[in-house]
Amino acid sequence: MNLISSDKPIETRVVAIESELEERLPRFQDLYLYINSINKKRKKVFLSIILPVYNEEKAIKNVLDHLPSNDDIEIIVVNDHSIDHSLAEIRKVQHYKNIRIINHRKNRGYGAAILTGIRHARGEIMVTMDSDGQHSPDDILTLIRPIIEKEADYTIGSRYLGTYFYNLPVSTRLGEVLLEKFIQILFHKKIKNNQNGFRAFNRKVLSIFHDIKYEGYAFCTEQILKVSLEGYKIKECPIKLYDRKFGSSHIILRKLAVNIFSCIFIYYLRKIQFVGLKRNKAGDLKIQKSPKIIRPYKKSITYEKLTLYDSLIFIDRKNFLSA
Repeated sequence: MNLISSDKPIETRVVAIESELEERLPRFQDLYLYINSINKKRKKVFLSIILPVYNEEKAIKNVLDHLPSNDDIEIIVVNDHSIDHSLAEIRKVQHYKNIRIINHRKNRGYGAAILTGIRHARGEIMVTMDSDGQHSPDDILTLIRPIIEKEADYTIGSRYLGTYFYNLPVSTRLGEVLLEKFIQILFHKKIKNNQNGFRAFNRKVLSIFHDIKYEGYAFCTEQILKVSLEGYKIKECPIKLYDRKFGSSHIILRKLAVNIFSCIFIYYLRKIQFVGLKRNKAGDLKIQKSPKIIRPYKKSITYEKLTLYDSLIFIDRKNFLSA
């Protein structure tokens, strides 16, 4: 260790020494130890980190180089038919051999890329994060801890509970506030940073990814609504959010706004038309009385399959949705 000049104040020397010690320790030591304490008796992947990639040649290598990597963690990159050199940059990553790469033959959208990653994930807990460098991998532990400790089934990173290091456009904040209020009034869930793609969930909630209607960025909103309707616990967690250093967002705001509010409309109709469903302590769905807002005609309900009123969605004994 380098000697710290003694002519500096003691406080400065202590901070400098602590900083140097931190640099010599593994960056993700807390994450590794936490996962190992839970996963030590099992010889399989515990955490899957899923990154959708579309034309991120300038950012993706740096993002992947700074992700945690050990036997308990797998990294899944879904290349959504990038037309730049993103794939070539991924191959330059230090731990390239530990990365699972899945390629789409055509550009299918943000949500479709996440769904592909989920289908191939082996972990008990999954984390989705963006590949543009705005999310900090240091916050992964913040997102997965509430799930492991049974405080939540599904977590969303929030810059408003944490910090963000850039000037947030007024239009973005107004849009999020409006969406927040709609979701709060119609679905009784208050999610401030509702479009953030930095999220975590366990295998228990995989039923929400069946019968997804939106494969673009409205997929973020659809997840929240499906989690809400199925009675899972959602929690927002503080994270750090950084400005984009390279490239530009692929979001078309007008198209996104139309898709988001059509998504809210569709799922609100489902909410008031469906038979009420509530989870018991074992995690099973039980039938409640249907809402009084609409009195639909009754269909047969059998032990094998619970039929929802006025819909094409069914819930089978394994709680998976199918059209």
